[in-house]
Amino acid sequence: MIPSKVELLDAGADPAVVTQWINEAQRDKDAAHKKLDALPAVNRKKESPLTADQIKAITERRGNIAQRIQAADADKKGPLYEALGITIAYDNATRTATVRSRPSIAYRYSECPRGDLNPHAR
Repeated sequence: MIPSKVELLDAGADPAVVTQWINEAQRDKDAAHKKLDALPAVNRKKESPLTADQIKAITERRGNIAQRIQAADADKKGPLYEALGITIAYDNATRTATVRSRPSIAYRYSECPRGDLNPHAR
């Protein structure tokens, strides 16, 4: 835990040094906020979620995916689940499973709002 200014002064720290640290930290914070404020807003196309009928139509075009996944070897399912971002949480008390999917970067589009941190920026 970082000590407070009062704790530092009580411990015998030089008030001028502590004040200098605080002023430097505040300048760094202000500079970071200015950089963030100067960045262009990221415009993402808002798409409505798929309906149950749309999901059904997509999966039917691909054949019986559930049956194919169920029949696959367990060691082959892991990478697929990972790529699809599938996590399963089982609650033993209620005997229910919660399945969530957050696809990996290969299956979704995202871009870092800071160009210098975006390795895919051109």
